Amino acid sequence: MCKNLLRALIITISFLPLPSLASNNIQPATIARVEQYLQKLTSLQANFMQSAPNGDISSGKFFLKRPGKMRWQYDAPTPILMVSDGSVMTYYDSELDQVTDLPIDDSLAGFLAQKDIKFNSKAIQIEEASQQNSIIRIRITQTDKKADGELTMEFSDSPLQLRNLILKDAQAQTTNISLSDAKFDLPLEDKLFVRPSNALKRKHG
Repeated sequence: MCKNLLRALIITISFLPLPSLASNNIQPATIARVEQYLQKLTSLQANFMQSAPNGDISSGKFFLKRPGKMRWQYDAPTPILMVSDGSVMTYYDSELDQVTDLPIDDSLAGFLAQKDIKFNSKAIQIEEASQQNSIIRIRITQTDKKADGELTMEFSDSPLQLRNLILKDAQAQTTNISLSDAKFDLPLEDKLFVRPSNALKRKHG
């Protein structure tokens, strides 16, 4: 499931005309505010809890440094580390000694790490946006790869803050990721985003 997250996990916000949105009850100004919030975000460090389609629960730490750098560090006993150095997302299973590389721009996983985050760009399209009470939800797909899956971001409002990620893959399998104890705009060291030393010795496409 972690590998599915890698392929579902890699994506762009500007003030362009919004398409017709399913179940849309959100003001364009709110979408623009979310876009601006994400665009101004330089770094993020948070704990995460992940619920896989089969019911498995895992946890770990998530690090983001824009542009391009991400790290999903799973707690034991999950033997998984996913790291993006700015161009390639590396999935490393230490138990199997297995490495998989994927261009960070090749899936929705890298959306939050983009240099320029734009909704409804040539690459990204909003499929649905809604606001209920203090929760804002925005669901996006890749414009030319809609069948590959979708990413839903959930934000709390007042203050605006990213809380949850919901990823649906090409097989309609859903992974839920909740963030907690989030810290924003910290000076994260680049060494967090270096390809694991064991993975450097083994490279599989």
